[in-house]
Order: sequence, then C-alpha cells, then structure tokens
Amino acid sequence: MTADTSFDVSLVRPYQDILLPSIFQPWAEYMVEALAPAPGTKALDIGTGPGTVARVLAQAIGPTGAVVGTDLNPAMLALAAESPALDGAPIQYVECGAAPMHVSDQAFDLITMQQVLQFVPDRGAALAEMRRAARPGARIAIATWQPLHRNPLFRALHDAVATVLGPDKADLFEEPWSLPGTEVAALAKEAGFVDVELREWTLPATLPGGPDAICCLFDFSAVRPYIGSRRADLTAAVRANLAHCTDETGVHSETAVTLVTARA
Repeated sequence: MTADTSFDVSLVRPYQDILLPSIFQPWAEYMVEALAPAPGTKALDIGTGPGTVARVLAQAIGPTGAVVGTDLNPAMLALAAESPALDGAPIQYVECGAAPMHVSDQAFDLITMQQVLQFVPDRGAALAEMRRAARPGARIAIATWQPLHRNPLFRALHDAVATVLGPDKADLFEEPWSLPGTEVAALAKEAGFVDVELREWTLPATLPGGPDAICCLFDFSAVRPYIGSRRADLTAAVRANLAHCTDETGVHSETAVTLVTARA
C-alpha cells in the first residue's frame, strides 16, 4: 500500500498472511484470468511485492514461459522468494523501481502492474519504461483502486484515521485510492500504447481475522509514523465502522478496481 522500502521481513509478513489471501490474491487471479496469457508467454510484473501476480502468471503461462518480478522493497522480494511457483514458469526477481527498470528492451509479451502506479513519483516515466520493455504487440495491464467511496472496506479505515488522527492524516491515507483510471489510460496513450481499454470491477472480500486484522494495513500506509500511542483508538474506531459487516466468521465487504489494458 506504500512505496516505503524501510520494512524488514518481519514487518511485511502480515501483508502476506492477512492482506494477500483476502484482497490481493483474488484480484491477481481475476486480472490474469481476464488477460488469458498464452502458454510460453514472457511476462513482467512491476512492483511485484511478495510475488502475488508473478506466481499467478507463472501458473497461467506454464513451464515454457518465463516471469520477471521487480520491486524496490528487498523485504517484499525476500517474501516472494519464500513462496516459489510450483509447476509453472520460472520466476526471476529483480530489485528495482518502476523507472528506471533493470530489464531488457522489447523483452516481454505481457506486463502487469497491480496497485503500484499510485506510488510512482514519475508516472509518465514508468509508462515509458513499460513501453521500452514491451515487444511489438505486447499487452500491458495496470490495476488501480477505485475511489474510497467505491471501496467501503478501505473507507472504514480512512474514516477511523480522520476520527482519531485528524483530517490532515486522513488525506495522507488516501494516496492508494487517488489515481483515477482515466488518468492511467491517458498516460498509456501518451506513452505510445494503442487499443487502450478501461474496465471497472468489484470483488467481495472476507477477512477471517475481523476488523483487527485489516488494521495491519495502517502499517503499510503513509500514516504509520503518526500512529504512536493511538493504535488502540484506531482499532476501536475501525471495529465500530465495520460492525455492520462483521460476524463470527470475519469482516465481509468488497473492493473495487479499475483495470487499464493496452497494446504496444
């Protein structure tokens, strides 16, 4: 949820244990299924984190393909290396940002980016790098969150921040949901991609650990340095905001994404 690269493996493990299976894994599977990559595809996943999309791609394209996953955060890449894809394409992990990328020119048939572009300082440069890495005819797919009013699970956390830490900190928390899909589509066109399409999807999300579990997201957000002694208050506010969709099996809500696809 943030471009902060200061986390060690112990701090990012809740991302893998809580956020990945309930939120990011379902979206990775949905995105790759929609793209339907052919066997033997060479794919690049930018901002791969713990390798969520990279592993789904590896399974989809099979052992004759290849996947490269890049990320700035070495702790995330360490988590990714702990969970290799089984019976799929080999995955190579490279520590680098979205611009510049340490990958070859015109090397990939498919390039994905899930919930990363929001955090890239120079988004135009990132799209230019995707264009450089794409083979002629290659496809790209960029997923970004729809606004908070379309994401009630995350809105509950945002409102808790506003109540406990104040509206200025709530503004900081909004970054992951601040990039419209229309802007992503415009960036793709400016970078020279064609056949640009924008789709909006919503998926159900269930967190078995309840409201307390989703609060781990605060530690991957821009408000992390400001929590201090207010963590218990934040958790209590999140519980209240999600009480209407919480039962003995967990929190039941939904998340909404915009997917921009295009061709080189």
